[in-house]
Amino acid sequence: MDSHTRNRSLLSFFRNSPFPIAHLAVTIALAGISSCAFPPQDTSVNERDAKAMPQDSFGDSAERVVYPEQNWSAAESLWFYNATQGSNLIPYDIFLHLELPESEQLFRSDENMNRLRYLPQKPSAENPDSLPVGWVKDKYEGKEYIGFTCAACHTSQVNYKGTAIRIDGGAPLADMELMLKNLASSLQASVDQPQKFNRLARNVLKEKYPEQKEIFRTELLQAAQQIHHYNQTNEPRVSEQSVAYGYARLDAFGRIYNRILSHLTPQDPANFNPANAPVSYPFLWDTPQHDFVQWNGIGDNEGDGPIGRNVGEALGVFASFDLHQQDGIRGYRSSVNMRNLQLMEHSLASLWSPRWDDLAKQQVLPQINQALAEKGRAVFVEYQCLGCHNTIERTDPNRRVIAQFASLQTIGTDPLMAMNALKYTGKSGLFQGQKLDPRDPNSTNFDAVTPVLPALSLATGGIAVGAAGQSTAVGDNPVKNTQRHLDYEVVNKKDPRTLIAYKARPLNGIWATAPYLHNGSVPSLYELFLPSCNNGEIASGKACRPNRFTVGALELDPIKVGFVQRDPAKYPALFVFDTSLPGNANKGHEYTAGVTPVFVLDNNGRPLRDADGKPQMRKLQPINDEQRLALVEYLKTL
Repeated sequence: MDSHTRNRSLLSFFRNSPFPIAHLAVTIALAGISSCAFPPQDTSVNERDAKAMPQDSFGDSAERVVYPEQNWSAAESLWFYNATQGSNLIPYDIFLHLELPESEQLFRSDENMNRLRYLPQKPSAENPDSLPVGWVKDKYEGKEYIGFTCAACHTSQVNYKGTAIRIDGGAPLADMELMLKNLASSLQASVDQPQKFNRLARNVLKEKYPEQKEIFRTELLQAAQQIHHYNQTNEPRVSEQSVAYGYARLDAFGRIYNRILSHLTPQDPANFNPANAPVSYPFLWDTPQHDFVQWNGIGDNEGDGPIGRNVGEALGVFASFDLHQQDGIRGYRSSVNMRNLQLMEHSLASLWSPRWDDLAKQQVLPQINQALAEKGRAVFVEYQCLGCHNTIERTDPNRRVIAQFASLQTIGTDPLMAMNALKYTGKSGLFQGQKLDPRDPNSTNFDAVTPVLPALSLATGGIAVGAAGQSTAVGDNPVKNTQRHLDYEVVNKKDPRTLIAYKARPLNGIWATAPYLHNGSVPSLYELFLPSCNNGEIASGKACRPNRFTVGALELDPIKVGFVQRDPAKYPALFVFDTSLPGNANKGHEYTAGVTPVFVLDNNGRPLRDADGKPQMRKLQPINDEQRLALVEYLKTL
């Protein structure tokens, strides 16, 4: 498909889509918990079955776990951790007894899950097998599976001097790519190694061993091949170069796109694109209050959009589904648990962002230097940060977030995620010849090759209808009549070109969400306010964003506000982030460094234009180190 045809198809899709654009929001990101029916709990007491881990291979340790005040009770958090959504990764009994390739240690052991940066939990009535946060037993068509809840990718932890701070709705360090590769290796080892196979078969089959051993071998081999194929399909390659995600990132768009394409052409395993544009897991607080969600704003929260994006999220974490049309059935069959998705979206509205100051009052974190923070507030205002980053009163039930987007050409950050989401195509398979909008007799049809975006919209919308059986609404959605704000102008949200942009997210709770920029390419807030540089400039001693840094440690650096840096030679489990690799660029958003120009605005906050109609831009003076530290201190207060 040439670019003209692709753009024409996208324009037609946006104008005629049968489902709101929010159905396309597919970053593994969006769910909540049951309604806020419980009073807030004392955060100094761990009532959520969290397990403090001793010294680990990253150099981290914690003696206790605390929770900041986020307006969720212990019961609500636990529901969030354990609420199924229809995720079917591999058979549950295989997972429960699966060993690591080189030892008899269980794959699900606290030590292994902690290495992968999933958060260990104590056994409980809701979680008798002591699965980590967000891992759960799910059931579909009479079979039990290990699956994921929204909490797996949206619960985080920050350590400080022996105390682990668990944050509901936070951006975790989890490395799902590494987890799935290790899972494939563990499954294959149990197929290939007779002793491993026999131990696993005995534990799974129990009294049926050895009579059903060969039947079980077939089931195990099928699971191993399934995960191996998934990993091959989603190999993050750019040209011939493979770029690992590392901790704290995932290319959810790419992976969900590939799940849709594979189900559209079940007999064509080559119908996929490289999932090579990982981004930071988004935090969830204030998500229902946004007009648009996702880093590039694909998720329009208007109407029934919240359910559409939650369905997309469930598909991303291995929900079973079938895109064949079936007589007498509306929509498409799937394992998606629509009731839980609706409950999650309702209840997420009550989640508050975590506050540094609350934890400082409990002597968990150091006190904020209020005088320095006030100086930082002045820098924040002077450098027009407020024009893009909304101020949020986290306790206001009527709060709304009007997302401000910056086009790639103005912000200058890595373009790969935004461009992939818009430009990826694939064979339309089962959708070929169907209308983009089944309700519109004048709608265009799917060609043999289609942009993946409209295929995803039709699939998630149809799955939502099929899973709900009737209404897909979430009740009285407070977000209505959204408008897209791009480069300080209101633009046509049906024009796909407006998606070549990234959203300026609100900054409340930003202190707990390192690393920074959409692709996690800057390790701390302090370094975010430095310029990007080449290696020669860094070697000369110039103050710059680092081009290589480690990710994986949980210990907080309270000065720079990010995770501490440790020597990877001493702690080889750490991931070394290399900004020279495709998709990893740390350039852009260099306003305080005097590199990225800002818009010149009139008194109404609109861009001034020159005689040719082009927006006027200007570069600001670089801030000094005192201002940089002050700005970081101010951001701790949000």
